[in-house]
Amino acid sequence: MSAAVQHKPVLIVTRTGRLVTIRPCTPADAPLIAAMYQRLSPRSMRFRYCSGLHIHGEEEAARLCGGDPDAGVVLLALSEGEVVAVGELGRVDEECAEIALLVRDDCQGEGIGTALGQELVEAARERGFTRLVAYMLAENQAMRRIIRGLPFRRTWDSGCGELCVTVELDPPAVLR
Repeated sequence: MSAAVQHKPVLIVTRTGRLVTIRPCTPADAPLIAAMYQRLSPRSMRFRYCSGLHIHGEEEAARLCGGDPDAGVVLLALSEGEVVAVGELGRVDEECAEIALLVRDDCQGEGIGTALGQELVEAARERGFTRLVAYMLAENQAMRRIIRGLPFRRTWDSGCGELCVTVELDPPAVLR
């Protein structure tokens, strides 16, 4: 994976008309990320981290903003100066990266997670990854929809209320 690859900011309009910019995370974004974590419900935190453990927003913001660019990519979705979603692409090995998404509760259902997921797929492909893996609770229907919407082959494994999906990043099939 090359740290030289720079993801370009993307502007989207959500289903509700909200303007959102998706761009790479910078160290200066830590306070904005910590503020987003303060607004998350226990359900959203459980869906993102597959556990009921309390995650400290400041510590997680520092981790996300201080990461090694060779280890992965963190993209933010911002609206009106606030972080409304975080997407993370973490290197597993030379060919595979883990994808994770977290959308602020009051912004869920607007298509932000879908757009962020698509941008992370593009970032993964730019960095030479050929597979993505995502871990989620079986009840996390939103994440399941996002993964099902990707135009790639998927393999689902389940156990103990959790799902693991592997996505093969070959070229999308041409629709006829």
